[in-house]
Amino acid sequence: MTVTARVGYPAPDFKLPCADARDEQRRSIKLGDHAGRWLALMFYPRDFSFVCPTELTSFSARCLDFAHRNCDLLGISVDPVSLHWEWLRTPASDGGLGPMQFPLASDPEGRVCRDYGVWDQEKQVATRGLFLIDLDGILQYAVIHNLNVGRSPDEVLRVLDALQTGGLCAASWTRADGTIDPERALKPGRILGHYRIRHRLGGGTFGTVFAAWDLRLERMVALKVLRRNVLESRDAILAEARAAARVDHPQVCTVYSVAEQDGLPLIAMQYLEGRTLEGLIEQGLSRDDADMLARQIAMGLVAAHSQQVVHGDLKPANVIVGRDGNASILDFGLAGQLHAPVDALENVAEQSTVAASGDFANEPDPDETLADHTTEAAGHCGVTGTPAYMSPEQAAGKCPTVASDVFTFGLIWFEMLTGRSALSADSVVRLLRRLRSEDLAPELMIQIPAADRPLLADMLQRDPDLRPSMDQVLDRLPAGAPAIARNAAPGIES
Repeated sequence: MTVTARVGYPAPDFKLPCADARDEQRRSIKLGDHAGRWLALMFYPRDFSFVCPTELTSFSARCLDFAHRNCDLLGISVDPVSLHWEWLRTPASDGGLGPMQFPLASDPEGRVCRDYGVWDQEKQVATRGLFLIDLDGILQYAVIHNLNVGRSPDEVLRVLDALQTGGLCAASWTRADGTIDPERALKPGRILGHYRIRHRLGGGTFGTVFAAWDLRLERMVALKVLRRNVLESRDAILAEARAAARVDHPQVCTVYSVAEQDGLPLIAMQYLEGRTLEGLIEQGLSRDDADMLARQIAMGLVAAHSQQVVHGDLKPANVIVGRDGNASILDFGLAGQLHAPVDALENVAEQSTVAASGDFANEPDPDETLADHTTEAAGHCGVTGTPAYMSPEQAAGKCPTVASDVFTFGLIWFEMLTGRSALSADSVVRLLRRLRSEDLAPELMIQIPAADRPLLADMLQRDPDLRPSMDQVLDRLPAGAPAIARNAAPGIES
């Protein structure tokens, strides 16, 4: 027997003759008749049997309760339509049903029964299968009873209520109960999809990152679970993550998969051990180390830009340096999807957005980030990224581009050379105004060696069209001798 009904997949289509006591002119019924509504599909063995009338009349009596939940009812058996009509027109006192509040369909050859996996080949009847199909035609619930046991409309209504919450419902859940909050329940030892949570790495407004064990491929991953307060931009975020997965380069953190589990969108990424570039800058970089790491970051950006993937929120906290001295860029195209309109920044207190996986010692307060707002101006995305590492066009609310990454890389290179942030202000708003109105290059160039000034000046051009491409930047960067691997601090333990 071929079964095509699977929970989570489109329900098998059907068109069957039927008897409907509410509309005697009706001759047939099909799955498409219930588009935009839920459907409780009940298979039963025979008309004029013992258990069937008790359950069908029970469901008919609760038909209004199902209707209040935007759910239709339909019964299906192998009996011909003529027998359905006889049963409906026979009073209950004489073994019939009497008028029913939902139609009875006829599947005499058992084709639909087979599709739904309820066909009893020996008895040539349907078993007591019950299926809940959502308003999009997706099968969400399936249960098959022994022929001797009738079904309870109260239990089906309970399950229907639970499914319609869209959340996680515990055993014995009722409408008076709340659903399980999967974000709060994500603790060490929990399994999300095929990932077992080991420990929390960090997070912020954008999401929470966990070290997790991939049970299928038996490897550690960094699992980024998106928060619900950014779900309105979920499709854009996941599209960017899938685009970033195209980038295959040693200097770019690999995106393994983009999926959704238990209602939570998640991104599985390469698990990296090491320290952030931010921490290494604070510790102090030698010139050779700064040159080596700058070239590695530039190589990663070149690889991403060749795939038309923009970072949009490049910063030292988004670069991990492993024990071998290898630098990897995190969160390509992800954090740039968090937006805030320029005129909504007066209450923003901090100069950081959500951190990516890596060194999470200082987690930003979700209430102090540039998120949860959008603009609709054509060609504008709202202010995206981290203010201290934005380009002038991002500060003006325009969408980040490859040229924006070049400007940001210039700010980071300055910081690597000097150990000081290129931008500072006593408020985010003043910092953004400075980016939009000032030419930063003259002030910054005098603080670095003369040989580096022409390249920095070109990267910090206010006009994006005048900036070099990342491959041109890479060609002009000085080479450095790799010494950092000997000095790298221990990474995150697995």
